Formats: sequence, C-alpha cells, structure tokens
Amino acid sequence: MMINKTDVGHRIASLRKKLSLSQSEFAEKLSISTQAVSKWETGQSLPDIEILLNISWMCDITVNNLLDHSSSFIDNVLPVDRGYRRLGTLLRCPCCKTALKLTGFTNRVGYICEQGHEYEIDEGVVYFGSREIPGELWSLWLRNYEHYQIEAKHPGLPRYQEGEVPEHTVIWHEIKAIKPRTILDIASGTCWGIKRYIDRINWPCTIILTDLSHRIQKWNRRFFMEEHNNPYVDLLFLACDCANMPVLDKSIDLVTSSAGFESMQDKWKNGFSEAHRILKEGAFAVYSIALVDDFSDSGTQKWLSLCKQYHCLNENQIYDAAKWSAICLETGYRENKMTKIYGEMPAPDSDEFPFENQVMRWMADYVVVSRKG
Repeated sequence: MMINKTDVGHRIASLRKKLSLSQSEFAEKLSISTQAVSKWETGQSLPDIEILLNISWMCDITVNNLLDHSSSFIDNVLPVDRGYRRLGTLLRCPCCKTALKLTGFTNRVGYICEQGHEYEIDEGVVYFGSREIPGELWSLWLRNYEHYQIEAKHPGLPRYQEGEVPEHTVIWHEIKAIKPRTILDIASGTCWGIKRYIDRINWPCTIILTDLSHRIQKWNRRFFMEEHNNPYVDLLFLACDCANMPVLDKSIDLVTSSAGFESMQDKWKNGFSEAHRILKEGAFAVYSIALVDDFSDSGTQKWLSLCKQYHCLNENQIYDAAKWSAICLETGYRENKMTKIYGEMPAPDSDEFPFENQVMRWMADYVVVSRKG
C-alpha cells in the first residue's frame, strides 16, 4: 500500500481538532515536539509506529483507517464504546467461570456466557448483581450525586497526607515505572486513589474500577467523565463482588487498591487471592494497607483493647509488617516491597474508642508492591 503523507496529515489534523487540542497540546500528550506534529499535518513526514498506536488510541481509530481512509473496517454495531468492547476479552462469568462475550439483548447491551448467564451494562456500569455487605450499606451515607461530589472533592483527613512522601505519590511512582496497559482497582469505593493519578497517565491504558455498589459506580462514572477525562485512558466500571471477580485468569497487568482489601472485611483474603489470580505472571499488585507497628507495644495493645470494646475491628484481621509479608508469600506473591508511609497514632488516654468512621486510621500506613510468580 502506498501511503499518501498529505492525506494522513489531513486526517491527523482533523482528529486533533475533534479532541479540541492545539498542536502544542497534542504534542505534549504524545511526548513529542510541536514541530513533529506540524510536519505530519503538512505531509512532510509520518509518525513512527509507536506514535501511530498512541494516536489511534487517543482518537479511537484503527491504524489502518488512520493511514488509509479507504481501507475497510468491520466494526460491531453494538452501541457501546471501545472500552467495553475490549472488556469482552477480559471477563468471565462469576457463576460458571466461562468466558463472557459482548452481545445485544432486547433493548439492552451486556455480556453473556455459554451457559446463558447475562450481565447488563446498566447506566454505563456492568452489573453482576452484587449487594453490599449486610449492616454495612455504606453507599447510603451518600444521599445523592451532589453529596457524592462533595465527598469526591474532599482532600481527605490530614492523617492521610502524613509521611515524608504521601501514599498516593509513592503509588504513582510505581505505576509510572510499570506503565501498565490494563489496571484493575479493587474495591474502589469513591476512587480515592485513582483520582490522584489518572490525570498523569500519558500512555494508552484501560482502568477497570470494581465495587459492590452499582449506585456508587454510576456516580463514579459520571464524576470521571465530567472531572477527569483523559484521552489516553478507557475507564470501565464493574459492580461486582471482588471476592469472586468476573475477570479471566492472568489477564491484568496491574492491580491497585487504596485500602480496598481491608474494606472487604471478612472477605479480604478472598479479594487478595483474586487479585493474584487475575494478574499476569510477573505482574504487580500495588496497594496501601493499614498495619500495626508492634503487637508487643503498650500503645498498640491499648488500641486493640479499645477496638474490641467498640466492636469495630476483628483482631484476626489486624497484622504487622512481618505477618503481612508472610500472607503475601502464602498467596503466591514472591517479591514484596513494603514502604512505610507513617506510623501508629499514640493511644488515647480515655477508655473510649475515639473514631466513629474510618476506624483504622490509628494504624500505620504502608504501600506494598507485590510481584506474582
């Protein structure tokens, strides 16, 4: 095929303008010079293959169609975006464990397995029929989307900003070094962690957010579309049980979690094992976790006593760094790097537990990088 540089340049210019980007803004997102973009658009040169792939991702067009507008391209007519098409190659049925495929139902779109189990895309969220933990319907605390926005934009407790280098900065440095093409976030909640690095991603990436609550996921999707729309990133939303993930074995490049495992309460071990199952061999889980400094310390013992009285934490779910490292090894993570962000809070003088929510905030905070295999 003879490539017409002038025609390719015109197509690149048209696609750039559809994204409402100047040449310099387009160049910045591609990590190249403005002069290079100018040369493409005037037909003087062509992008190299890596840049072509990035342009095709950003502009939602095949490389063939970018280079040769007349080339045939057979596309599925289902009314969903490319992310959910791609998701069809990553999902499995949580009931029978067979692969799911994207399909159309009567006036609906979703996924179906060979056994006939159906999962609808409802308001942009793939819904697997999950329900929140009985007695812990935390999403009802957020009364409406306006209330959700207030929470989503809140900077968080000062406690969570402690440490010489904040937790979210440490996590971002790890993600940037890996540059994964697929990220799955466990028990996302209102996506406290994802919001702090999504705007920095400058490579093609699919991010899958998972949580029990369809209600919260619906609001997460709206918030990201309005506040954090990154053309490099396809954001996908699953309302599912993270202890029985509807994702194929060895299909994900990176798992992340910002206190997500511990938020699963009695199911946290299942969630941690599921993260291991879905990761590709040699891939990483990068996550934060609350641990105690020293079980023998009198301050730690005081905190544990108060937690027991308050019935807010199960002592069997509280670990120090050594015990957590052992759990990582038992699960199959062979390399585990632990970075302490900040230590335990001093125990209170009173005999009353001081927190009504976020009850693990007294514990030390760690970022852990666990490698599979």
